[in-house]
Amino acid sequence: MTKSVTLAVVGGDVRQVHLAALLQADGHTVRTFALDRRPVEHCSAYGDLRACFSGVQAVILPLPVQHGDGQLNAPLSNAPHPLSEVLDAIPAGTLTLAGSVPFWLHARAVQNDLPLTDYLTRDELAIRNAVPISLAEKRFCRSKQQEPARRPAPAVVFRRFHVAQS
Repeated sequence: MTKSVTLAVVGGDVRQVHLAALLQADGHTVRTFALDRRPVEHCSAYGDLRACFSGVQAVILPLPVQHGDGQLNAPLSNAPHPLSEVLDAIPAGTLTLAGSVPFWLHARAVQNDLPLTDYLTRDELAIRNAVPISLAEKRFCRSKQQEPARRPAPAVVFRRFHVAQS
């Protein structure tokens, strides 16, 4: 039996929208922030970071987490959001997940007493993404007769999310 938890899904592109919908369908309470242009049905959209993060068991940030110079990767948001402000609004001790996390953000998480996990460094994600990406590049290169481009693998939408109980 899975325990229902309250989660915040923050920023990102349509992958985060799908993730929020899947987590909600699994019975979790989902709050969203910086997904203004694609509201998620049955999820509460927040405009205030502190209100969004109040009482959540985990915050899920996008892949990649950073866009430009220290901004949250949030193409579906109507406004830019500095990553430092996002991290500063997360209550200390709250599990925080993000993809392709730069060093400065890890340091800020330590400073704020946040357990931050870069899900792109986990083998479950990296391996499962490597195969489809390499096959797609191989097919594309055969048709274009060129070398594959080096680029980061996209995020996989997590079907299940379990928060470790204290």
